[in-house]
Amino acid sequence: MPDFIASFCNIGYSYNSNNLNILDDSLILVYMKAVFCGVILSSFVLGVFFAPYFSVSTAALVALFAIFFLLSLSLIPEKWLWLSMIAIGFFFLGVFRLQQYQTGLEKVTYPTDKDVNVQGQVVEPPEDTKKATKVVIQDQDKKAKILLILRPFSGIKYGDYLAVEGKMVRPESESLKNNLLTKGISYQMLFPNIEKIKTAGNLSLQMQAKNLLYGVRNRFESSINSILPEPESSFLAGLLLGIKRNLPDWLMEDLQKSGTTHIIALSGFNITVIVMGLRLMFSKKSAKMSFYLPLIAIAGFVVMTGAQSSVVRAGIMGAMMMLAYRVGRQSSATMAIVITAAAMIFYNPMILRFDVGFQLSFAAFLGIIYLGPIIREILPGKRESLKEVLAMTLGAQVMAYPIILYYFGNFSLIALATNLIILPFIPFVMLIGFISTVLGMIWSYLGYVLSWTVFFALRVIIGAIHFSASLPFASLDGINISPTNMAICYIIVLELIFIYKAIKRKRLSNGR
Repeated sequence: MPDFIASFCNIGYSYNSNNLNILDDSLILVYMKAVFCGVILSSFVLGVFFAPYFSVSTAALVALFAIFFLLSLSLIPEKWLWLSMIAIGFFFLGVFRLQQYQTGLEKVTYPTDKDVNVQGQVVEPPEDTKKATKVVIQDQDKKAKILLILRPFSGIKYGDYLAVEGKMVRPESESLKNNLLTKGISYQMLFPNIEKIKTAGNLSLQMQAKNLLYGVRNRFESSINSILPEPESSFLAGLLLGIKRNLPDWLMEDLQKSGTTHIIALSGFNITVIVMGLRLMFSKKSAKMSFYLPLIAIAGFVVMTGAQSSVVRAGIMGAMMMLAYRVGRQSSATMAIVITAAAMIFYNPMILRFDVGFQLSFAAFLGIIYLGPIIREILPGKRESLKEVLAMTLGAQVMAYPIILYYFGNFSLIALATNLIILPFIPFVMLIGFISTVLGMIWSYLGYVLSWTVFFALRVIIGAIHFSASLPFASLDGINISPTNMAICYIIVLELIFIYKAIKRKRLSNGR
């Protein structure tokens, strides 16, 4: 280990020399390694985030790196020098990685002023909505992904080979363009002429696996619809599968006004609820059960939803968080989440800036790790399980809300109260709903055994959401915040965390 890492051992412990006698040298070294890894990984992530502001060539990036390198030699103290230079290097690596990824997507071009003929295979399961069917094909010649917008229920299946004729269109909306780029799509075709060349035949092993997973997902959705009436069946499908197409408009509006839309979105929030709910349920019965059951539930949730990339990412982060809880140190939880996030961002750097689900997942996990323990200490009462549920909910909400406000511009005045009421029941509903649906897949009458419990629980939750949304001044629409204001929100939260920990440390050092 380089000497400059060991030199950090003087930082953070000088206020009380007795601390050095308490802490073992090996623990200090592990801590400093974690700090070192955190700094360089955070530098890479920041480089990806700020890459759009460095729209320059590779040669210019090298020149900028050289300038920052020389400045660090003259301005930064010696004990920080090596770490600073490595951090600068990883920052520019992040910038370069995003530019390289975007270049790879944009090097394939199509004419947009005339009709284009393309032959390709459907490489994602078609997504049916009330207004259209979305199909993603891969061009056999250029190997580029293209989004097709077709008429509803066009009969296209996963793996089919299509001949398509129509005009290529670049997304006009910047948000839609960025959203498609995160999925590796640069062009779309609106209601083109299509001809099925041949149906799905010899699929690759990867496509066979995905086809199997989506088959399970479709059977799962059919089972939900068979054991529950509307709107409870659509609501449970949203909770378990993230499917929103059958939700009635009035319920979608109530979810938006009450600030509870996140519970039917495929993001890390669902994973968080599952993990923390099961961990709390079984923590007093068995330490092993409280660790392994959430991991099994995460795997089941990923399979149920068809192993979509957003859910897989959230599942990996949830598994890392459980592993960190198993180790029992907050720094371990942080490092697990940061390393996982950095690896995902390296693979697809677009998700950092343009994948809302990834951002909400990351924010929710950090809220649980850092704000959760603080809120639990502040909350009055002696029922630790209830305090932990409330602390988890509040921590995740506080960290995720600036992102929700930035993207959706809806500020719900009753979101906090509504979430505190319904979220403690969500793990139970998801667990019993999952069991009922699986039983219904085996035999529909078996599904009815527990479906009544799920039905009444869902009815209560939907009623609470509807009541909250019907209150006067439940939400304020059109409140859009800039990225700068969103950053300020998080800076304020970080400052409050540091202030609270500083006060707590001072009280402990004074023996109070």
